[in-house]
Formats: sequence, structure tokens, C-alpha cells
Amino acid sequence: MLGDRTCWLRIGQALVTFPKTPGRFGASVNRMLGTESGIGLATDDVWDTLVGLLDRFGRAAEDYAARFDIGISPNEVRRRIEPILGDARRIQRGGWDALPGGNALRGCLERLRGLAPNTYRKTLARMAGVSVIHAHFRSRMTEEGIDRSIAASSLYEMTQDLLDDLLDGGGWTFPEAVRLYDRCLRPLTDPTLSMEGLEAHLADLMGPGQDGLERVLADATRELRELLGSVDPRVRRLLAKGHEALTRAQAATIYFRRETLDLAAMRDIATDLPYPDPSLPWLDRLAIYASWPSNIALFDAGFSSSPVSNRELTAHARAWLAFDEAVSFLEHFAGAEADVREGVVNVACVYTNLSPAILGEGSFGGFAPRELRSVFEKATECLVHAIHEGTAGGGAPDDYAFLALMIPTIIFALCRTPPEQADLLFRTLAPAVRSVIESTHETAEVAIPG
Repeated sequence: MLGDRTCWLRIGQALVTFPKTPGRFGASVNRMLGTESGIGLATDDVWDTLVGLLDRFGRAAEDYAARFDIGISPNEVRRRIEPILGDARRIQRGGWDALPGGNALRGCLERLRGLAPNTYRKTLARMAGVSVIHAHFRSRMTEEGIDRSIAASSLYEMTQDLLDDLLDGGGWTFPEAVRLYDRCLRPLTDPTLSMEGLEAHLADLMGPGQDGLERVLADATRELRELLGSVDPRVRRLLAKGHEALTRAQAATIYFRRETLDLAAMRDIATDLPYPDPSLPWLDRLAIYASWPSNIALFDAGFSSSPVSNRELTAHARAWLAFDEAVSFLEHFAGAEADVREGVVNVACVYTNLSPAILGEGSFGGFAPRELRSVFEKATECLVHAIHEGTAGGGAPDDYAFLALMIPTIIFALCRTPPEQADLLFRTLAPAVRSVIESTHETAEVAIPG
């Protein structure tokens, strides 16, 4: 629900919804699983789809870089995108058998496509989106490390999309939602935890119309555990902490639904989520930890050919917490109308003080200009904060500026955000990013001995 339920998608408009309690929600099983959807992909080949989407993201980012002086040139954007495109094309040529975890990924995607086509489409779009994360540590990984990271991030994204859509259907209690996430996430970082009976345990949590999805989750979890088994122990510890917070934050989002709406309960849960700054408001904490790209961003550090320093790893992890918050705010802004139609408020709605009464009005006309500016200023604040956090650990400001450009670009491309709204965000974001890049470069020049 909170974790990016409507965006990095919009290859079509419909979402999967899965009711857990029989008769509680009126949608038909066909609509819930997406079998009535008219959404189409340009090609049946997974890698053709990923290459096409990634190229589209790159071209859109080049356009924004050309029209708004954001501190990174269109040529630099293309220079960073091309190697990732090259990796996808190389993996396509090599075939699934040559990709570590490739056959498991293919099998999970095929089953997901048959059982929940809309979630499958969502996953492909988001797999392309998260692939830009690999740009940061890519130069420090071997070809095998790159392949393992791409396979792991793809399986992880698929798992998170499916878990997210399961919660979105409603009918879950907070303990049930925690149990669902814990079953899928804790085995990834706890090698002592037995995997025996995982599929049966997940089957017990599935509701009507969800038969077979437990196998997708169980197979993905087993393969992810294998892929992540050799990563740096420091990365595994960070992932474990991130998963604990993700589990509670995602489970808390059940209180965004009309039938279980309880912002006080959500606030109590979110207030206890960890963050280095104890003064951070509860909604910010929720926005950070109910998103998951920060966990994917750690995979590459775990697969690098030489250990990442503690200073850089800590700074990179903190930068991605800020990026996660920006993702939540931007996706929830873009998905607000669809959420409200389905009886859900979201982070952007709460942040702009929209009344929960909008859930009973049957329509939502969009954010007022003042509300729109408020969300975009908040997203800009998060993206700029991420650059500061990343460079504090010795990271190159251009690396984080590239991510600050790509995150809204991808979200707006896949959510079909109106051009005038996208332009408004970039008019706010560009001078802020440019300023932090320039100040960082100036500081570095002063620090160089004469």
C-alpha cells in the first residue's frame, strides 16, 4: 500500500487487489488478479521489455537535464545509463541459464504472470526502474557480481510488489501482516533459520483467489537467500535492520484503508521506527521505511569485488533512506486519485492535511496548487538530503545527483504524470541539486593543498 502501490507501473492503469476475507470486498476475483485487464506489454520477452523501459527512462532524464540546469548534463546521463543497458542486453544474449538465479527468476515471473498479470506488469516496470541503482557501485563489481546483483534485485522487487499488493487487498490484521513479511524477509539475513515448511506457512496466510502465490514467494525467498548468502556480513546486518523496519511499516499501512482507518495506531507504530535523528516526525519515518529501494541499494555493496569502507557504507545507507522517503512522497502524490477511489488514503494525503472524508465522497479532484507545491518541496528536501548524506561518506556528488534526477524521472514516466506537474517539480528540484553539487565541489577544491 504505502510501498509504492500505484507507481513505477502505469504500463496500464489497473492494480492487483487481493481480498483476504471472503465477501468483505466486492471486487471479482478476475479483476483482483488482473485477468480482465487490457494492459499490454510491447513484447513478451522480459529483457526486451526491461531494455525498452530503461532506454525510455534515460531519454526522459536527458530531456529534463537539457531543459533544467540540474547540475548534470544530458551526455552524463546517457554515459551512466548505457552500461546498465549493456548489462541487460548481455544477460539477454547469455540466456536465463547463464544468469545466477536466472531459472528461479524466470519460473517465478512466469507463475506470477499466470496468477496475477497486473502484479507481473508492475514488477517488470519496477525491475527496470531499480536497475538504475546499480550505477553507483557497478564499476567496483565483476561481471559475475553485477549479474548476481541484478538477479537479486529483480527477485527482491518481485517479492516486495507481491507482498505490497497482497496487503492492498485488505482483510489483514497488523499481526497477520507482520507474520507475512517476516516469513519472507527474515530468512534472507538469518542463515540459522530453517526454510522447511515455508511454502505451507505462507499458504496458511493466503486468502481466496490467491492459491499458488505462496509458491512464488517461497521460491523467490529461497533463491534470494542463496544469492545473498555470500554478501559482506555488514551488509547483511544492515539488511536485517531494514527488514525489521520495513515489516512494521508496511504492516502499519493497513490502517490507511477506509474499513480499518486509524491514523493514531499508525502514528504509534511509526514513532518507534528507528532513525538517527530522534526528532524526525512519524510520517517521515513511515514514508522512509515502508519503501524498499534502500535495501536493494545495499546489494551492490555486498557484491563489490573489494569491501566498501564503513564510512562510505554507512553514508550510502543513510542517503538511501532519504531517497526512500522521496520515492514514497512522489509515488503517493502520483497515485492519490487511484488510492482514494479504492478507499485508501496515503502519505501525500496525510502530509497535505486532506480530510479522511474524501474516502466517502467517491471522487478526488487532485491536489490544489498549494498542496502540490508542498509535496514537491518535501520531495526536493529529501532528494537534496540524500546527496548530502552520500557525499558525507566520500561519495561523488554527481553519483547521488544522478539518482536524484532519475528517481522522479522514472516515477513520472511510469505514472504518466502530466508534463506541467513534472516540470513544476524539476523547477523546484534543479536549483537545489545544482547548489549542493556546486558547494560540494567548492569544498573539495578548498580542501586540496595548494
